[in-house]
Amino acid sequence: MPSGNHEDIELLSPAGDFESLMAAIQGGADAIYFGVGNLNMRAGSSKNFTIPDLPEIKDRCSENGILTNVTLNTVMYDKDLEYAKSIIDAIKEADIDAVIASDFSVIQYARNVGLKVHISTQANVSNVESLKFFANFGDVIVLAG
Repeated sequence: MPSGNHEDIELLSPAGDFESLMAAIQGGADAIYFGVGNLNMRAGSSKNFTIPDLPEIKDRCSENGILTNVTLNTVMYDKDLEYAKSIIDAIKEADIDAVIASDFSVIQYARNVGLKVHISTQANVSNVESLKFFANFGDVIVLAG
């Protein structure tokens, strides 16, 4: 976690496809975040990876010392839950480093299967009391701007 020293800064880069993943690697990213399927806020703004892409993404990133984070940060409706769980199971199987989530169902399921959870900016954590609350559920909390 950054403490203000430049050596503590993590360069986090988005990746929507393998071309942008390679750009992040070549640009010196410490970590990437990306969507799988359509249950992420990046779904409409870029290409997204698929579940079968996860092992290759992990391999490429591991070879370059880059952490992998999957965004699964939309509002989840009952109709989305089975698909979300299948994505989380695939994330776990591929040894992805963390899931970025805002919906409580995703947070709970990801924690239950042993994944690190980063609380998304979509959770609107913007005050110390919310930070204290989400600290019980997330390994990292991305504050709302």
